[in-house]
Amino acid sequence: MALLVFGSPETRRAYIGVMRLVATALGTRPFVGDEAELVTMFAALEGCAGCHGFDESLDFSDLLGPDEPWVDSEAAIAEILKGLTSENDRLEAVHAGLLVSLFADDPDPEATAAAHWVATRLGVDDAMARNIEAIANENSAASKADLFRRFLSERIGIDKKVIADHMERHNLETITTPETISTYHQLIAEAPEGSLGAMMRVFYNEARFDMPGKPGTPLPVEFLGSHDVHHVLAAYNTSAQGEVYTAVFNAANASAGIGWLSVVLLQWHQGIKVGVFPEGHSHLDPEMMASAALRGSQTQTDLYDSNWDWMSLLSLPLADVREALKIPEGGQVSPGGSWSA
Repeated sequence: MALLVFGSPETRRAYIGVMRLVATALGTRPFVGDEAELVTMFAALEGCAGCHGFDESLDFSDLLGPDEPWVDSEAAIAEILKGLTSENDRLEAVHAGLLVSLFADDPDPEATAAAHWVATRLGVDDAMARNIEAIANENSAASKADLFRRFLSERIGIDKKVIADHMERHNLETITTPETISTYHQLIAEAPEGSLGAMMRVFYNEARFDMPGKPGTPLPVEFLGSHDVHHVLAAYNTSAQGEVYTAVFNAANASAGIGWLSVVLLQWHQGIKVGVFPEGHSHLDPEMMASAALRGSQTQTDLYDSNWDWMSLLSLPLADVREALKIPEGGQVSPGGSWSA
């Protein structure tokens, strides 16, 4: 889980410490604004009494005030490292910092540089951090392409060179075989009322999306179909905000999800075209972000795993699927609500 650590109080504290470091650009600017609000919201989530098995709430107040909690950034890193006892903890801390840098309404070179610096000091050679820093500073086409290739390769289990070849020919959708397309369309068409597949029919109709696999859809069914299923299971709509909240849910559900979240935040929040869809700006609710992270982290199946057989669930009752996956209630779309943006 890349956005919510179920660890010791020390690990949680380190996590919030990294987020604060990035929000303040290593202590060079005040702890105010949208990024600070996001850190505060996640601190409340991390320290919530009863949320994670602790009887009492955790106190992160010294990390959330106007005064700097450390003498300098090196002292901060030394303190933070005490709570990050594994390589995975350190990687997730870096991803937490990247989330903060990407939450700004527009590219924030100072915060992205801070996130990259944190990655280096924590001993995490993270290509994603380097790419996001380059995009924030230079709008680098090469970094955008690499970030998109990495995310798609991890997501559907296809080698990056194959992804790169298809991207060069502008035919990513042809990764999916005609047999898989036919199977998906048949499952959706024949899904009984009340099933996940039946709700997918409603989703495509209300969102006015072509079904993955139809001519003109720009990504493989293996990705786009399962992504649409994530929308329905997590109950987030097709607005730019809904795309972000779905991606946050994914990122908290599985470590690989952070790649798609980065693409989504750059493209549909900061307005930088990274993938194959039109870019745009959106205003995000930090409380909804934290809620999506919590719900994703509590979902007990890795929905982002390329081996997860999501097609086999399309004929099953939607409520039963959500219950089996342990997806908590919530989201934007209540029963009978619209999936439209």
